Amino acid sequence: MAPSDIDMNLQGPVQPLQQEENEHIFRYTQTIKLKNALEKAGRDFRSDVVTVPTEGMMQAIIDASVGDDIYDPEGDASVNALQDKLIELSGKEAALWTLSGTMGNQICLRTHLTQPPHTVLLDHRAHVQCWESGALPVFSQAAVTQVHPKNGVHLTLEDVKRNMIADGNKNTLSGTILPLKDAKEISDFVRNFPVPADQKPIAMHLDGARLFDAVAAEGVDIKEYCACFDSISFCLAKGVGAPMGSVIVGNKRFIERAKWFRKMFGGGTRQVLKLLLSTMPGMMAAAASAALDYTLHRLFAVHAMTARVAKEFELMGYKFALPVQTNMIVLDLEVVGIPGAAFVGYCKDNEVTVFPNERLVFHHQTSSDGVSRLLKALAQLIRDKVAGADLMDHKVTGGYT
Repeated sequence: MAPSDIDMNLQGPVQPLQQEENEHIFRYTQTIKLKNALEKAGRDFRSDVVTVPTEGMMQAIIDASVGDDIYDPEGDASVNALQDKLIELSGKEAALWTLSGTMGNQICLRTHLTQPPHTVLLDHRAHVQCWESGALPVFSQAAVTQVHPKNGVHLTLEDVKRNMIADGNKNTLSGTILPLKDAKEISDFVRNFPVPADQKPIAMHLDGARLFDAVAAEGVDIKEYCACFDSISFCLAKGVGAPMGSVIVGNKRFIERAKWFRKMFGGGTRQVLKLLLSTMPGMMAAAASAALDYTLHRLFAVHAMTARVAKEFELMGYKFALPVQTNMIVLDLEVVGIPGAAFVGYCKDNEVTVFPNERLVFHHQTSSDGVSRLLKALAQLIRDKVAGADLMDHKVTGGYT
């Protein structure tokens, strides 16, 4: 089933059902705003975070528990259920819900890195280095060893050996995969790397923001992949389409220490603040759990759609900066002489939203109409380029990994 064929089954207004006198069971009611947002998301190729909640997610929010994340010793039931789901999926001992992907990554890094001096080895494009506002040196006081993969796509054991300074990784970068084979080789090497007796062993952290896409595309077992790492941060707003939040996993001792850093980083939420900010962890966790159930089996169709569109682009004469392996296409517009402004402009004329960074991201709500508009825009663009048209070439900004 292609994502564009997915029927959201939005229903009309539903009246509350009488449960007892003065009590009601509330059911989700469709809104025109959500329908409009869904239509817009279908032709938005900036990221997979542009999706909107499905009916199941909205209903899960209504039905969620509303416990207190700090005062209640047993925690919130919906949060616990989400954490248990990620424990089962990853094969790790424990899990912890956090407010965002950045918070999840930084808590993991800070938990691993106890006392400076630290060094974190990572791909030079890693999110924790490039897109988290300099949090790594601020929170963890760590130096960074940035590695440019020799193969131009993903890190290998050779890259790690060549740059190793005795203390990190990410599994999809611009839609490309760090294969399980390489992850295992790096993990085996790192975990056997000799360190002085008074130092902690080197830790492996995975920014697993799009891990579900990666393992689906490669066809490997997610538990086997997670076993290569000491901690993983699952950003559930990417790929899966949850409204917000991430879950970090690791062993029990690691997660207990991570809870302390979560509170330090402002990640603990109490009832009144949660209500005012509409970020009750139970509600967001329930929505994330529903998102996992709804989206995971649809990722294969998303990747197939992406591959089909990439083939159409190739036939038009476009080139790619990176291999198309999951739900992303990264064009190389420079090699075909097309300015970023023209790319954005032609798409805008066809009511398609893109960033000027040449990256196109497909998701479970990408519509057939959106794909048709995108293909039409880029076909006209390259035809005009070949015909010698004067293309827009003013400065454009934007783009997020």
